[in-house]
Order: sequence, then structure tokens, then C-alpha cells
Amino acid sequence: MDDLLKQIKQYKEPLVIGLAILMLIFYGFCPVIDILGKAKANGLKVLFEGQGLGFSRFLSLLILLAPLLVVVGKPINTKLTGMLKDNLCIICFLAGSVLCLLFAVVLPNGVSPAWGCWLYILAGVLGASVCRIEMFTK
Repeated sequence: MDDLLKQIKQYKEPLVIGLAILMLIFYGFCPVIDILGKAKANGLKVLFEGQGLGFSRFLSLLILLAPLLVVVGKPINTKLTGMLKDNLCIICFLAGSVLCLLFAVVLPNGVSPAWGCWLYILAGVLGASVCRIEMFTK
């Protein structure tokens, strides 16, 4: 177990970026909504072709932006200060997961979240825990 924690600490940056990319893939290209058990749509289709979904389209945009901020914010030197600089990844991972849960709640009748939505939330929770791995090892 100690070896696993050492490996996670050693490769923390690539793991965080990898989990953010997985979140983008899970939401953008995997089925995220199930329409009456007959049709499934991915997050990009909901965003660009989701007529009648209203607020869900806006949430879909925010859900896709959360991991994108992690992917873009890590390699480049962002000019953030204070606690925001240290906690940007955690905030983005948790905000994406909360927005995805909100997305699942506000879907209209007959439309339910599919497995891509749940995998997105799981990857977000794993990403936040990798960011705070030092807290778990004390």
C-alpha cells in the first residue's frame, strides 16, 4: 500500500491530467443520457443538438469546461495567487462532479443519465482525491 501511495505522489501531475482527459472522454463521447430506454446521446450531442433540453444544454457546457480547465491550467503557468492556485484542480474536479449530478436531476421526464455520466462523476472524485493525496497519507 505504501508503494502505491509513493507511486501516486511521484506521478501526481500526469495522473491529474489523465483523469481530466478521461472526464472529457466519458462525458463528450460516451452515452450520458438515455431517452426512454430507446436512444442514447453523448454530451457533445446534448450540447450542440439538444433541442428541448433547455437548462441541461447550459449545464453540459459547464460540465465540459471543468476538466478542460484542469488540462489547460496544469501545463501552462497560470497567474493565480493564494489558495486558488493550489486548489484549482480540486475545485474543477468537484465542480464538474456536482454539475453532472445537477445535470442528472434537471433532466426532463423520460430522460435519465446513462453510464457515461456516472463514470464522469467517478473520475472527478478520483481526480480530487489524487490532488489531495497528501491529506490521505498523514
